[in-house]
Amino acid sequence: IKSTPQRGFLRFDTLSELREALLSLLKEEREFFSAMKTKSELGKLIEIAHQEPTYERKAERFLELLRTQ
Repeated sequence: IKSTPQRGFLRFDTLSELREALLSLLKEEREFFSAMKTKSELGKLIEIAHQEPTYERKAERFLELLRTQ
């Protein structure tokens, strides 16, 4: 198996494959978040964020709400 469908497992056969995968991962803009919220609280935040027009804006709004509430 070279990789699973959702890429939870990857096998690198060469050092250059590993290097390419690491560079790709490091170049991606990622956000880390952690929260201790109830399902109800999260649902409310998701509902508010869902009103935004794009996926990127929805994510930004959701993270803003998490950080301020």
